[in-house]
Amino acid sequence: MRWTDEYKNRVTELSKQGLSSSKIAQRLFDEFGENFSRRTVSQYLSTGSTNRRAKPKSNQQSDNKVKDVKRGTEIVINKDGSTTSSTTIQMTSEQAKDPDFVLRAHGFNPDDWDIVSARNNFWQQNSQENGLIDLYQSKITVKPKVDNDIKRAVEVLTRDIKPIKVKHSLDSSRKRNLVIPITDNHWGITHLSDVQDKLSELLDIIKQGYGTIVIEMIGDMLHSDKINSTETVSGTILEDVDMPKAIDEAMQFTEAIVVTALENANTVMIKSVGGNHDFDISYMFMIWIKERFKQAQVDVNNRYRTAYLLGHVL
Repeated sequence: MRWTDEYKNRVTELSKQGLSSSKIAQRLFDEFGENFSRRTVSQYLSTGSTNRRAKPKSNQQSDNKVKDVKRGTEIVINKDGSTTSSTTIQMTSEQAKDPDFVLRAHGFNPDDWDIVSARNNFWQQNSQENGLIDLYQSKITVKPKVDNDIKRAVEVLTRDIKPIKVKHSLDSSRKRNLVIPITDNHWGITHLSDVQDKLSELLDIIKQGYGTIVIEMIGDMLHSDKINSTETVSGTILEDVDMPKAIDEAMQFTEAIVVTALENANTVMIKSVGGNHDFDISYMFMIWIKERFKQAQVDVNNRYRTAYLLGHVL
């Protein structure tokens, strides 16, 4: 996608209004129909460039400083995603203690921003119209409020954490073993509706009965390593997906396989290694699997490779 001057000017305007990078990206999509990532918008605001390799300027004319002349406000976009705003405000001492008032005075919506730090220096000044007035040199650092998507994801991961009990019996006639490699599902790009037929075929195979079933979770089960943005472990920006929904569908898919395996095998083992898309979040997902399926032998690790023996086979 080519960044036009119109897009760049609009990003600057919306930043001056106090919008976060993610909200600016959404506004650009609403207005132009173009899908800009939060990281790309933030990159442009901090460096003045859409090149991901561009570095923030170190001099005082750095483009991450935006002066709103009309309001007499200087806005600095910080590397950690926070925003620092400095301006002169006429307010009372009580108003200076009200976070919502201070946020609005700086042009930030209290519904969207939290104050990280604030300093208000008081002095008085004579005004021809109003006489002696109270003024504050106000400097605040703010961060966008945590998106509700994170709360949704936490609810999804914790709502059914109680162990599930599967009717499980040993059968000496089960002699064969079955290894099920599950790799590169990329839930978020992939949806349950895409794999229903394959899942049905797999469950039919499991129901034939086995001595041991090994389920291998071999990385990139989830498309993103983050909830609030779509990025790999290394920070590579990806097309946006609904991560809470992706986690929910990954849980449904996994539970169908593990429950059927427990019903039709003497032993169920679940092995895992991390992927370059989801290493951190898949580690947490494996903890959920271990707590959910106490009857299975679940290997939770933070390695990129592993090995195990199944009988005499490595």
